[in-house]
Amino acid sequence: MIVEGKPHIRPCRSIPSDGNENNEWVASIPHLYDCLTVPLPLAGASALPRPRGGNESRIAAILRAEAPWMATAIDRIADQCALNLWAGRPWLSLRPMLLTGPPGAGKTHLAQRIADLSGCGSALLSLAGVSSNAELAGNPRGFRHQQPCFPAMTMLKTGTANPVVIIDEIDKAAAGNMGDPVSTLLGMLERSTAARFFDGCLAVEIDLSHVNWILTANRIDRLPAPLLSRVDVVEVAGPGPEHAELILATLWRDVARDVGLLPSALPGIERGSEAALLRLFRNTRSVRRLRRAIETLVAVSARHMSRTIN
Repeated sequence: MIVEGKPHIRPCRSIPSDGNENNEWVASIPHLYDCLTVPLPLAGASALPRPRGGNESRIAAILRAEAPWMATAIDRIADQCALNLWAGRPWLSLRPMLLTGPPGAGKTHLAQRIADLSGCGSALLSLAGVSSNAELAGNPRGFRHQQPCFPAMTMLKTGTANPVVIIDEIDKAAAGNMGDPVSTLLGMLERSTAARFFDGCLAVEIDLSHVNWILTANRIDRLPAPLLSRVDVVEVAGPGPEHAELILATLWRDVARDVGLLPSALPGIERGSEAALLRLFRNTRSVRRLRRAIETLVAVSARHMSRTIN
């Protein structure tokens, strides 16, 4: 549907009563989650157009400038953005993608950058060590902590019908007595079933078919074939030593953003410290270790300098 000139969908038609509508001590489920029964926008239109003089979408162009070694994943995004515009769908709609590669290669960082640039809002769920589907499927009515499924909660948080949902370390999830998160995910990834996903807390079907999924894994040999058949598997080798300066600049901006500052407001980096950071990355090729080193350097530097807070 079109609302104020922009595409929207209604995730739920209505949420049935749970009997608490007149209880002043207990909030009713229909009241808590009534935002899911109104039209939500299909966002991401600003990520799709080509910058002036460019030949691909804005989101792909920015990602390529920041992480040229991620060309395969960025190519997939560029192709799908172009298809969306060609088909007259001015919102972000990506096929589910699984980024796979060694620890520290930058898989989660890339997923988060896609989410940040999407304009759709996002949420991240790590399945490392998880042996229950409650984190993903939520808890149905009757449980003490009843809550809708994770993508529904993400839609509620972002106010969009097509947020980016990052499932981190999917290969480290395990089936347990409380359910299998990977099996639950299968029904969410397949658009035909996601469009009518039954949520136990809402007690009604909800349309999850527009959610943009990005999964990460160190290995795919531990993942079931039904999951792999539902995603585009993209191998991530990580940046090479020749990308050290670019990685350092990118992570410096990320650290500044996470503490709510401009990069120029961070403590200055001395030439010797910069050389040590570049050497660390060239020796380890670990984006994660470099980021931790930057955070440590900024924290130590901040202890020895004053800053005026306006």
